[in-house]
Amino acid sequence: MKVNEAIVSRRTIRQYSQKKISAKDLDDMVNAGRLAPSARNLQPLEFVTVDSDGPMDLIYRSVVFGGQIKNIKSRKPCAYIVVLLNVNLKGAWSAYDCGIAAENIVLAAWEKGIGSCILCDIDRYKIADILRIPHDYNVEMVISLGYPGEVCVAEDAEIKKMDDAAYSRDKKGVLHVPKRNLSSIIHRNRF
Repeated sequence: MKVNEAIVSRRTIRQYSQKKISAKDLDDMVNAGRLAPSARNLQPLEFVTVDSDGPMDLIYRSVVFGGQIKNIKSRKPCAYIVVLLNVNLKGAWSAYDCGIAAENIVLAAWEKGIGSCILCDIDRYKIADILRIPHDYNVEMVISLGYPGEVCVAEDAEIKKMDDAAYSRDKKGVLHVPKRNLSSIIHRNRF
C-alpha cells in the first residue's frame, strides 16, 4: 500500500473483530511512532503496548469511544498503544510530536490491515495507575487497535456548523464520515 493510498483509505475504526494482533506488528507500529519527526529532536515520547486481557479490560473502561456517534456498540479492541510524554524531555512543541507519532502509528497499522482509533477522552490518572507509569511521565493518548469489524467511508460534505460534521450509520451498518470538500479548504497563494 502506498502512503497516499493509506491516507485516503484509512478511517477511524471503533468496532473490531477479535483476531489477535502479533507482538511484532505492535512493535512495528511503535517503531513508526518512534521514527516520527520530533521538535528539536528531543524525542520525549515513549509507548506502552497492551494486549493482555486484564489491563485491556481496565483500559477499555477508562476511555470514551465515538462521543458523537449515536448508539455505538463497540466491539472491544485487541490491543492498545498508550502514548507517554517524558516530562523531563518535554518541549514547547511536544503536543505536535504526539500527534505526528500517532498518525505514523495509525498509518503503519492500516498498512497491515489493522484499524485504529486515537482516544484523547481518557482517564489519564487511572490509566497511569493501571500501567504503573512513573510520575515523570504523562499519559497523552491511547490508540485502540484491532482488525476492522465495521466499514467506514469518508464523504465530501459542506460543513458550516457542528451538526454538519455528525457521523451517520446506514441500514447496512456502514459508518459515513463527512469530510470538508478539498475546494472549500484549499487556498492558493493567499486566502
